[in-house]
Amino acid sequence: MAIGNALNLTTSGIVAADGAGTYTGRTLTAGTGISISNGNGTGGNPTISAAGGGLTWTTVSGTSQSAAVNNGYVTNNAGAVTVKLPATAAVGDTVEVAGLGAGGWIVAVATGQSIHLGSSTTTVTTGTLASTNRYDSLIIRCLVANTEWTAKSMGNITVT
Repeated sequence: MAIGNALNLTTSGIVAADGAGTYTGRTLTAGTGISISNGNGTGGNPTISAAGGGLTWTTVSGTSQSAAVNNGYVTNNAGAVTVKLPATAAVGDTVEVAGLGAGGWIVAVATGQSIHLGSSTTTVTTGTLASTNRYDSLIIRCLVANTEWTAKSMGNITVT
């Protein structure tokens, strides 16, 4: 069915059909982390883009870092850099660690937290995951709010 001049849209947006041949003009609305440009139909099309969309990365040149959710850390020290998991995390939150310095990295859990890596699990009070090569990396995702995490690694990681 051709729309022709059946619609007289006075604002920019898109045309939506309800499946029964009824067409309605709609304007897209942005949400958190999303930006939208409603094209005017003659000068441009609507566009949707994600704002941010990635982790915030920090290079750590010291020997200790308290991690924040949805952040990544490049460890760059001659000695091991200890990255402490955040105490507060929602399901799906992530922390990433990537090694650069010769000392590698250690990811430490707090009391009550654990990280699962394959069939291994850190101890619940003082557990760690540690790199064995300076370029090892780790993605850690929260499974149970604040306490239980799972990890995906690149390299040979030691679990204690």
